[in-house]
Amino acid sequence: MAANAASSIARLGGEARWFGRLGDDAIGARILDGLREAGVDATRARRLAGEESSHSVILIDGAGNRAIILYRSESLPADASWLPLDEVVAADAVLADIRWIEGAVRALGAARRAGRPAILDADISKDPAALDAARAATHAVYSSLGLAGLFGTPDPVEGLHRAAAHTPFVAVTLGADGVLWRDGDGTLHRIPAFPVVAQETLGAGDVFHGAFALGLAEGRTEPDALRFAAAAASVKCARTGARGSYPFRHEVETCLQEAC
Repeated sequence: MAANAASSIARLGGEARWFGRLGDDAIGARILDGLREAGVDATRARRLAGEESSHSVILIDGAGNRAIILYRSESLPADASWLPLDEVVAADAVLADIRWIEGAVRALGAARRAGRPAILDADISKDPAALDAARAATHAVYSSLGLAGLFGTPDPVEGLHRAAAHTPFVAVTLGADGVLWRDGDGTLHRIPAFPVVAQETLGAGDVFHGAFALGLAEGRTEPDALRFAAAAASVKCARTGARGSYPFRHEVETCLQEAC
């Protein structure tokens, strides 16, 4: 997810670096080639001899909905001590996903201590240590299923209140119902989704998280960064394709001006 978000950031005109673990297999090589083609600096990726890279098979129906079949390489070492934290915190914002919790905790914790936005893309996780990543972050943006699974409630309002005990800023993406977020005094706010005819939802969440991180890196307020991210995700949903369908900056700005 963070790799896709990095690709989205590059497409939007930001500079993105990706730090992650891969096997030395053909899939790992394809992943790195794809990141380079997207304009992401992946020179610090760590390839591990004899390991298989995690990957997914994605099924998309005629309405644009998708199902993801994930192969997660359980043998990839969890150790995150190799992450070059001096390089990580040199960024204007740091985004990590929930798939490698040890890496997320180390990177987000370092970013937070350095006064950088430390953003967690909090999707579904069965690992109870996922809360450690939430505690390390300054901002946690959950999927609706991720929020429900981690905090034990299908109610996103209650879920956000519970999540706020762990992370200063929390939000949850709700698809066509927009984004719900909680400010510092506990008040909930909603940013509606931009009206588009959805062709495909694949990658929309990754685009959203990448755009939100870029917005914070550029100095936007949280509400403005969320609106920027919502517009980027809406533009993505209006067309089909993989990273080639991720929006450019001018397309997002046009969406913001014209409400898509």
